[in-house]
Amino acid sequence: MKRGFYFLMILCVAFIVASCDKTKSYTEHLKDERKAIERLIDREEFKVIKDYPSDGVFKENEFVKLENDVYMNVIDSGNGERVEYAKTKVFCRFIANGILKSDSSLYVDNLSPEYNGVWGFPTEFTFGSNTSSSGYYQYSPDYFVGEGLNTPLYHVGNRAIVRLIVPFKRMGTTLESSYSPIYFSKVKYTFQK
Repeated sequence: MKRGFYFLMILCVAFIVASCDKTKSYTEHLKDERKAIERLIDREEFKVIKDYPSDGVFKENEFVKLENDVYMNVIDSGNGERVEYAKTKVFCRFIANGILKSDSSLYVDNLSPEYNGVWGFPTEFTFGSNTSSSGYYQYSPDYFVGEGLNTPLYHVGNRAIVRLIVPFKRMGTTLESSYSPIYFSKVKYTFQK
């Protein structure tokens, strides 16, 4: 009888602790992200197409959802020069916003000549790497380097300009671990081989 009582007490305590836990599960973060992306698409009147256009030309508000769940709109496909995996150094400038309501202050613009009161310089990474290679300490745009910024380079060339919606699991480790999906309203790529 005592064992049954103790077991019941342990079960009750476990239930109370579990019900008091306010942290979201991974599934809840994915659900929040999906809703935020849907709201962004509706608000901006983006049209999501199933296949990459055969001629490579996108309409202004037309996005393709790629296999890794990154949404991409190509503004300018560049000059045709392509990257080489693990060899091409990419310089990237962009304007990016967090799209969750909790990320309303998450904003980066290193596309402008001045960023946070100093000269904004590009984020650097080697194609295929999901981390910055700039060597600058605590430069906010470097946190955005991840699979999401690499993805368009499979489709566009040097000097390309794109727009992206990137799920948190395709961002750099800092933004991925904070479950922050990002809308890149403009990304410009320049290569150095």
